[in-house]
Amino acid sequence: MLTLADAEGYIDEAATALAQGNVYVSPEISDSAALAAKLDQQIGDSSVAVAVFSSNAALEGSSTEILRDLAAPADPGVPTYDTVIVAVGGDLVAGSNVLPKGEAMRIANEAEASAGSLDAALTETVQRVVAATPADSGQTGGVDGGLIVGGALGLVVLVAAGGALWAVLRRRGRGGAAGHHAPLPDTVRPLVGRLRALSGEYAAAGASGNRDATDVATEIVTVANNTTELFDRLGRKGDEGQRATAAVEYGETLRKLTAALDRDYLLDILQHPDLWDDPVDRVREVRTALTSFSTELVENIKQVNARRGLHFQVSLDGLIGRRKELQEWDRAFERADGDAGPSSHDD
Repeated sequence: MLTLADAEGYIDEAATALAQGNVYVSPEISDSAALAAKLDQQIGDSSVAVAVFSSNAALEGSSTEILRDLAAPADPGVPTYDTVIVAVGGDLVAGSNVLPKGEAMRIANEAEASAGSLDAALTETVQRVVAATPADSGQTGGVDGGLIVGGALGLVVLVAAGGALWAVLRRRGRGGAAGHHAPLPDTVRPLVGRLRALSGEYAAAGASGNRDATDVATEIVTVANNTTELFDRLGRKGDEGQRATAAVEYGETLRKLTAALDRDYLLDILQHPDLWDDPVDRVREVRTALTSFSTELVENIKQVNARRGLHFQVSLDGLIGRRKELQEWDRAFERADGDAGPSSHDD
């Protein structure tokens, strides 16, 4: 059994490696040398550092704590990087002081949600971070330790929302690439990725004292995690018929839920209630829908465990139908998805 004493040194070992190059992959990771070479090639001369640990490193600290330690090394002689990406087991986090606040974390969340393996998630995160980095940013480092305390890294505003929230936001790692969930259905995967990205935006709003935003961030992560868990369990049980039905049902409901939670609706209402009619009622409507959907997810997971049929009882048609703004979002989504026919919510 691995003890805390045995785990001491993961961060130091990574910091030493990152003082010499952009990539550290723990030897406990399968094919560590090949993964390190692949990531190094993707980074090129960008000021991006990547550290990949087995789940054992969690004994030294959470993913975000390790990220902060590597982004702001105590030794002033150790180089710093504009963007730092850390994986602990299957848990991927990132922070940057050259991308917009929270952007690196959003990229990491979406990559983790859509990729089928840790290798693929890391590669996608590096590629997108490098592509998004401004051309005039430094090539040899630049994450200043003092700036991190003030919130230069996009992740820090989330940390300010409270350690308990982070525990929920990042409780997804399951022991490395082999522990990743099976890929989500195409109707569900992009929506779960969008929800994970929105959770960061709500957490950022909550860091300024907006308790409702903090609570919604936690609820969104719970929904994203349980959606992934439901489809993973359906896949392991081998019931492709139920999985296909769930993909259709949950794809539709998640689409409507995402519309209500998106930054142009609930997030904006929470941040600017004075600019909306009936803000209290609107917030209550969306939060009730979110809670109902989350409850149904848990019930369906229990039904899968008991090998019973799934029941889809929660419909968000009423929520969409009550609000013209959400009807328009729903129609736009259908058009973008290639559905040129009339929406079922047309007046």
